[in-house]
Amino acid sequence: MNPFEIDIRLEHENSGPDRFTLEAAFQASGQTTVLFGPSGAGKTTLLQAVLGGRRPERGRIQVAGRTVFDSERAIDLPTRQRRIGVVFQDALLFPHLDVRHNVAFGARGGNRYALAQELLDRVEGGHLGSRMPVDLSGGEKQRIALARALAARPAAILLDEPFSALDGPAREALGETVRQVQAESGIPFLHVTHDITEALRIGDHMVVLDQGRVVQQGRPSDVVAAPTSTVAARAVGTENLYRARVLNHHPDGYTTLDLGGVSVETGLMPSPTGDEVAVGLRAEDVLISLNRVTGTSARNVLAGTITELSPRGSAIEVRVETPVAIRALVTRASVQELRLHTGSPVHLLIKAAAFQRLI
Repeated sequence: MNPFEIDIRLEHENSGPDRFTLEAAFQASGQTTVLFGPSGAGKTTLLQAVLGGRRPERGRIQVAGRTVFDSERAIDLPTRQRRIGVVFQDALLFPHLDVRHNVAFGARGGNRYALAQELLDRVEGGHLGSRMPVDLSGGEKQRIALARALAARPAAILLDEPFSALDGPAREALGETVRQVQAESGIPFLHVTHDITEALRIGDHMVVLDQGRVVQQGRPSDVVAAPTSTVAARAVGTENLYRARVLNHHPDGYTTLDLGGVSVETGLMPSPTGDEVAVGLRAEDVLISLNRVTGTSARNVLAGTITELSPRGSAIEVRVETPVAIRALVTRASVQELRLHTGSPVHLLIKAAAFQRLI
């Protein structure tokens, strides 16, 4: 049984030439499914359809083996009957209730307050029971919101970018808690994010949305390492994606990879010599020079030839052929000042730390 099976068409309520249409079809194979994509891709609209806040024109939605919407069979369960918990960007705690009462409010069955304390302990918030929401940090509020969602014993939980307002350490800590809670509870999670690191850390299955369409899905590491289209590559935000082979590790703390015919130095990678690894390199981390530069912290200086220049918003994406194609992102001013054009011989400067091993 797949935790989520969705095949719907939903047109945005606003009419006119710019109206938004969501046509999404996927079967999620993992217990934590990440909906990933840029702002405006349709992630929150899809979440609203699953929850029951938006009614598709046609299609079918199954959650944890239960059909909650089917246009052909005239099934459209109201939100309150779908048994789906939600954690939003804003925790939306009741300001007049303390933490324990917030969690107990929606509890089902048994001793509500004993259950509330058990769930608070599970999300590492057991010491917060008597505190008021106004006295909590952002991360603490989201932990309480997660405990409250669990208290209703839902069939599934939807998380709509719950970490977006948190700083790095808080995001990592709460992400680990979410993974543990999901594993312990067995409840399938549908998690919306546009943060690729978060998607890789939390998700078992990734669904990439772009302009209301599913452009790719699969294991997060597989999707990021091998996008099947330019659209998917743009959506995951890593323009340079490679399968590389580990050549050797150096005692000074770096690894040498064979990147399709060119050797590059990266940060130390925990993979045996000879292993194949997936690595990513963001275009904005690649510098271009007309001459071979020495005496810099960049461990990689690669010679190549420009084969393409493409506008990308206010910048220019430059495709350079070394033994492999590498994309760099530069300002329009840099293109003009360096007189870059198709056929220009250039050198690429890339720090070892810029290469990221994709887990």
